[in-house]
Amino acid sequence: MAKVEIKIGYVAEWSDKSARVLVLKTKDEQITFPVIIAENEAFSLVKELEKVTLKRPQTHDLLFSIMNSFNLKVRYAHIYNLVEGIFYTRINCTNDVQEVDVESRISDAAILTLKYNCPLFIEDFILEQVGLVTKREEEDTEKEDDLSLKTMQELQTLLKEAVEDENYEYASILRDEINKKSKQ
Repeated sequence: MAKVEIKIGYVAEWSDKSARVLVLKTKDEQITFPVIIAENEAFSLVKELEKVTLKRPQTHDLLFSIMNSFNLKVRYAHIYNLVEGIFYTRINCTNDVQEVDVESRISDAAILTLKYNCPLFIEDFILEQVGLVTKREEEDTEKEDDLSLKTMQELQTLLKEAVEDENYEYASILRDEINKKSKQ
């Protein structure tokens, strides 16, 4: 068994709009896998991915604030098992003196890894069971090419609309294009 580092791809709507899906990817983006998550966690993930600050703290913001107040840091999160369709995840925390693993849902662990800018891992045997080899569709490439012609202001307007419409998959594509343009 070996740990494989993964990253957060995007949050999307389930096909019948009854749930949200967190799409995780390997660092090389060759393998993806979906995880069904709750609406609140989907909102928190998108908020972190888009670096949106709200006027009042959400649950994960509160937890982050409490942890920082007590000098607790998240070092990494680890999806270590899959039993009957349920992912088992631990968050590795430290206070620079003691280290502890805390059981968690994937969505909560993902949010905290974003807040602490630390890695998220999955066991390779789980990835072999749930991973999907990704194929880049021509359609996606065309959509991204069209976005490359847009100005930063147009992209930011489209991003705001996509988030408001809860079209998180398109929002993640827009975010990536904005990040690309801001580095130029």
